[in-house]
Amino acid sequence: MGYMFLNTDHEIRSQLQDGYSITVTLLIPEQTLQRFSERDAKKLPKRIPELLRRYGKYMSAAKRIGKDAGRTLYQPCQGKNRLVRVNARISTGSWTFLGTLAQAHGVSRCFLFNYLLWLEELGVGDSIVNPMNEGVPTFHRYYSYILHLDLLDNRAIRKLECGPDPYFLTLDYRDWFPS
Repeated sequence: MGYMFLNTDHEIRSQLQDGYSITVTLLIPEQTLQRFSERDAKKLPKRIPELLRRYGKYMSAAKRIGKDAGRTLYQPCQGKNRLVRVNARISTGSWTFLGTLAQAHGVSRCFLFNYLLWLEELGVGDSIVNPMNEGVPTFHRYYSYILHLDLLDNRAIRKLECGPDPYFLTLDYRDWFPS
């Protein structure tokens, strides 16, 4: 009897922010674009970094959008809900972070972008920005997206691990300077 060794330590590495932008295409529902002026609609993809700063930590802790770990949820395109292609230049770091959050939630990047726009429209950001970011870093130090496939137990699990810890010691300025 012999042994077979399969080296599974292969990985792809690159810099997260490499100093230049990439061109990406987003699919945005036409009815979403109609809620903005033509000038603001063209600038929507440029809001990705701002939306990630505002909602990144919240989305890492929020209940997952998708229901099935083995599938990716895309935007519905039925009848009058036409999707419009919008090209934009965006930093590789923002695009990668958007993709990581989207994969962890089991949705496409376009779906997550539109979901973030919806949260912004509802004013969710106004209610969470201070509690989520006051006295703590805006982002975790690292994010690890894990798709765990257990073939023997017939199970698929999508998971996002953040570090160094899922909790932060917040600094409240009122502790230092009483009112």
